[in-house]
Amino acid sequence: MQTKNKISERGQVLILLVFGIIALIGLTGLAVDGGGAFADQRRAQNASDSAALAAALAAARGGNPSATAIAWATNNGYANDGIRSTVTVNHPPAVGCKGQTSPYAGNSEYIQVIIHSNVDTSLARLIGIHQVHNCTEAVARARPARQGEMFFGNALVSLKPSGCRATFVHGTARNDLIGGGLFVNSNHSTCAFEQNGNGSIYAPNITVVGGAEIQKIDRVVPFPPQTGATQVPYPPSFLPPEPTCDGNAQQTGNRLSPGNVGNFPPPGVTELEPGIYCVNGDFMMNAHDTLHGEGVLIFMKNGSVHFNGNAQINLSAPTSGPYAGLLIYQSIQNTNRVTLNGNSDTVFIGTILAPGAEIQINGTQNSNSYQSQIIGYTLDLIGTSDAVIRYNDSQNYDAYIPPEIELVQ
Repeated sequence: MQTKNKISERGQVLILLVFGIIALIGLTGLAVDGGGAFADQRRAQNASDSAALAAALAAARGGNPSATAIAWATNNGYANDGIRSTVTVNHPPAVGCKGQTSPYAGNSEYIQVIIHSNVDTSLARLIGIHQVHNCTEAVARARPARQGEMFFGNALVSLKPSGCRATFVHGTARNDLIGGGLFVNSNHSTCAFEQNGNGSIYAPNITVVGGAEIQKIDRVVPFPPQTGATQVPYPPSFLPPEPTCDGNAQQTGNRLSPGNVGNFPPPGVTELEPGIYCVNGDFMMNAHDTLHGEGVLIFMKNGSVHFNGNAQINLSAPTSGPYAGLLIYQSIQNTNRVTLNGNSDTVFIGTILAPGAEIQINGTQNSNSYQSQIIGYTLDLIGTSDAVIRYNDSQNYDAYIPPEIELVQ
């Protein structure tokens, strides 16, 4: 009987084992080299972010944003050598890593930094992957220093950073804001802005960092106010420099020349010559007093401001120079109350700024009395006569706003 020769299976296990080892090494390579590529992507993204911010700062300061970004990326390990990495700076932004045009394209305030990096593999080479490519990008915004409206062009501003009644509307008067709204900087969650009784306020917008407590919703327009706004640091960085006066104010008859003065105005003065008045006492206007001045800045170093309801006051701010548009400026260290009142002939033109004090606003029975931006630590709208605050940027102070940079993408 003849037997068939069996085919030997010896060696097959060895072949399978070799292929298994190769597959295992490949998978291990993917894990190891993939981790290395991921780590590189994170480093490249950090380098893109920091390079974009550095470029934005350079642009805001009048420097060379492209050279700054490339130098910054090089210092973070991504030299623009075209082999290991490539750094591209687009000012304004253009097409990004995903082949899509940036939403900030064409806007020169924005700068885009793109880093292409190549990472050599080790174990992954066994399955044909010799290099991994990463692309990261960042976009930063650079706004140069400029003169601009204070506090977003709001007509009324309370700066108090916390606590209730930063702005308090009560009494019986109607307060109308035209050309600008109300901004309340307090972050108190329930009563940063408070309305009580029959006091009312009507404005283009009411913006509150914290919350609002409103007794009568029909007395506040728009309702509800916008809450949760971004807080402005206190004290604000863009307050105007405090003015100085050379020499003492001189009185000639009923006229007063600019300079240092104690209580203001001195007895018998009804006319102010243009210029800056540095007041070291109280600014008091009693019943039936009159005061007229064009192109004046009254700087309250000390003392309080109090205008009686029967006083006739007609004051306007300078129209040129470093303090153009600034009418009454109370030092931030001066916490004495500012009480604004007058009669139907009273007119204020220009910014009234008391960053450390309460400002109490009463109606004057004249819809053109307050042609001002009024900014205080707190605001107390308590009048029995209606008040209209008309804000026009051209009549008010524009602050120096320092350069700003931010990472937007």
